[in-house]
Amino acid sequence: MEQVRPFQNAYSTSTLEPTVSSNLQQLPSPSEDANSPYPTEATRQQIEIPPRAPLRRAVVWIEEHKGDVALAASAALYVASVIVGQLSTSPVATSLLRSTSEASLVGGLCDYIALKMIFERRWYLPNSGVLPRNREKLINGIAATIENQWLTPKMIGAKLHELDLVKRLGRYLENVSIEEMIDRPQFTRICQTISEYFASEPFLEFIEDRVRASATQTIRFASSVGLLSYHNLSLRIATQLRRTIAEMPADEHLLKALESRIHYLGEELQQRDSTTRQTAYKLMDMLVEHAVNASRGQITQTVKENLSRLSDDQIRIQIESRTRTHLDWIRVNGGLFGALFGLLFGLLNFAIAHSHLLSWLGR
Repeated sequence: MEQVRPFQNAYSTSTLEPTVSSNLQQLPSPSEDANSPYPTEATRQQIEIPPRAPLRRAVVWIEEHKGDVALAASAALYVASVIVGQLSTSPVATSLLRSTSEASLVGGLCDYIALKMIFERRWYLPNSGVLPRNREKLINGIAATIENQWLTPKMIGAKLHELDLVKRLGRYLENVSIEEMIDRPQFTRICQTISEYFASEPFLEFIEDRVRASATQTIRFASSVGLLSYHNLSLRIATQLRRTIAEMPADEHLLKALESRIHYLGEELQQRDSTTRQTAYKLMDMLVEHAVNASRGQITQTVKENLSRLSDDQIRIQIESRTRTHLDWIRVNGGLFGALFGLLFGLLNFAIAHSHLLSWLGR
């Protein structure tokens, strides 16, 4: 008798690995048959995927096609009523069954046609294709609803204030490093651009004006007797700044000092009574207000542009795919309530036709 291996040995990594590797090596590549969708027949034969339980598959299929199932059940009930009417000797039962099945079938068919009229255009259905015919109204309505009710600029501003961006920024800056903020090559290019600006005439004129405005009595006296000139002094300052900025990416000490100042700024932004924090809040309020005012009308325009790019079929598929499962309950309820009302009217007709009998029984 063959010995049964233990569970852990039968499904151990050492046992499965050669099999999986050999199967993967034998799988066809996409280049072998680019027109064939995966998985291919060879793939299905080599890798056995356990099928879903038949009962579960049936339940899922019925759930996805419940409207068609309800209509088919109504049709089957109607066929059964016709057969029973030919075989049965009880006219009362036959009449009740016939009225029930007819009403159920009519209700299911009417709901089926009604849903078709919403999503699709058919020449034999007057005014069908409600969504395609009202495409522009639908797009404008969706866009207006989003901006005026669901995502108003006021809501955006309130949400940005609620996020407390200044405090979040402080937490980020408190532990951030220069390497995380800007990678070294990008930081080098930024420093090079700044250093080139320091060599420009407008910057030299700015430095010279600032030196003249803040010069001490000694510097002014030295300039008046010709010992120095404001232009040369400004040029030396700009040259030193340009050299410092250009060498910054390679100066670890300077980078550490800059990183320390960034950490200190992050701590300041989290201090409740900090002047830096209050200034940052004022600046953030100004930015939020500007962004909110600038966004008015932009949400509507963006939604309109995105929806206008879609064809009628794409819009129909998107809406129908998200609502079809729920709308199918209309068809189900149409068949059920049709059957119920058909039964009630059948009983009512029986009562009217046999009112003399009911009166005799009531004596």
